[in-house]
Amino acid sequence: MLRTLAWITLLSTTALAAAAPARFGHFGLDVPARGFEGHCLKLEAVEPIHYRFRATGEVDFNIHYHRGKDVHYPVKTNASQTVDSTFTAPQADDYCLMGERNGDGAVRIEGSVDRIKP
Repeated sequence: MLRTLAWITLLSTTALAAAAPARFGHFGLDVPARGFEGHCLKLEAVEPIHYRFRATGEVDFNIHYHRGKDVHYPVKTNASQTVDSTFTAPQADDYCLMGERNGDGAVRIEGSVDRIKP
């Protein structure tokens, strides 16, 4: 039951965030204990981005997108406190950079996501 409720919450939160316009540049996320928070944006097919963040505690991090009821995770890391990397969208879609906290205590994530100019 809790997993179902968590999944419904994840989908509804992600859908609302994905509906927002693309936000490049700085972002900040407050991730609650045993919770998640995401930063979503629309990318074009084969559009490259540079993303980085620093968190005040460890978070599981992913970049994901939805295809119907399926969720695809082209990027996943566990127990990260800093990330500095690039990603190229495999197709045009809404993508979410998400941090999930599995431990006690809230975590603040400060980061940025920028287009890579050709």
